[in-house]
Amino acid sequence: MTDPVKEVKDSLEAKLKEGFNGLQLKYDAVADELQKGNTVTGAMKAQIENQKGEIERVIEQVQKLEEKGVKLRNQNPEKKSFIDFVKGNDKYQALSQKSQNCAEIEVSKSDMASMAETKVTSSGLVAPQYDPVIQGAPRQNLLIRDLIPTTPVTGQSFTYFKELLHTLGAGMVAEGAAKPTSNVTFEQVTDIVKKIAVWMPVTDEALDDVPQLYSYIQELLRYDLELKREGQLLKGDGTGNNLNGIMTQATVFDPDLSKATDTAIDTVRRAIYQARKQSKLAADAVVMSDLDWMNIELQKDGENRYLFANLQGLVTPVLWGRPIVASDSMDEGDGSTTGGEFLTGSFQQGARIYDRMGFTIKVGMINDDFIKNQRAILVEERLGLAVRKKHAFVKGRFNFAA
Repeated sequence: MTDPVKEVKDSLEAKLKEGFNGLQLKYDAVADELQKGNTVTGAMKAQIENQKGEIERVIEQVQKLEEKGVKLRNQNPEKKSFIDFVKGNDKYQALSQKSQNCAEIEVSKSDMASMAETKVTSSGLVAPQYDPVIQGAPRQNLLIRDLIPTTPVTGQSFTYFKELLHTLGAGMVAEGAAKPTSNVTFEQVTDIVKKIAVWMPVTDEALDDVPQLYSYIQELLRYDLELKREGQLLKGDGTGNNLNGIMTQATVFDPDLSKATDTAIDTVRRAIYQARKQSKLAADAVVMSDLDWMNIELQKDGENRYLFANLQGLVTPVLWGRPIVASDSMDEGDGSTTGGEFLTGSFQQGARIYDRMGFTIKVGMINDDFIKNQRAILVEERLGLAVRKKHAFVKGRFNFAA
């Protein structure tokens, strides 16, 4: 015996399907005419309106029958939780029965929409919501490279000339007399570029789940590399793969220039004089630790007024007309017997960076990374440093009492 409700339902569904198909055909015909450059006729518009009217009449019939208690449309089925969805999957069941060693379950958007919302505690499965801003750790400003001019090179080695001796000879000359002679000798120096590199492993999942993570890791590795570079430019010992840093070759501050009442401000000025006196080049910057620069800024006169009226921080740190670079690569001293380090000199004329390969980022796989869904992010650069005039630089330590 046939079910009368089912017959009515099937009949109305067939009418709706026929009506929507007919409406789609008429819309397609209108689109074809418009594509050909023709206009839509009144007859075509009337056909579309008639088709829409037929569909609306069928929908009204469904609504009237449902108002009378006849259930024609599918009722919402009982929603499953995500765990129930997984457990009901054939592949998961096969995995549970150990008939296969993995289960790849695809969850579509419609599956997610049909799942019941489940609120779980910290002991359950919680999908984390990521803040798009990654809070980084404090990092120092790296400014030493900005003080030194750069020359690009194409090979693994570079050659430059260092002046050894310049014999002054200019003099006053009488008419018809021989002219005095000046002489200069150079030393040819050849060095090789050095490589600074660092890498970090990261999984594909981490990169997929946190889109901003890739750029953050690049920034993190770049800082790591630049921090190492700054330390090498200042204090590399020149052995092995190390650069020969500026402080390694700089002239030591002459203590005979100091006086018993000197402060750190006096010491800087005397070091500037020494660099100018021995190299004939004017110092263009002063490098010291941030602690020592703070102590200088906090010095006051006899009326308790700050000597450096820069309380709002709107002025570039300057001392004796030279910019101050506060670097954490400079030692602060032990706080009891030794003061912090300082360096001054002509960075523009006394040193030069030879740039073979600028900051480069590489992403790849090594060893068994492929089967681990893991990648390696690598950053590196190649450069050389030449302290062409070591007498243009003076290094030392402040007196602790200063």
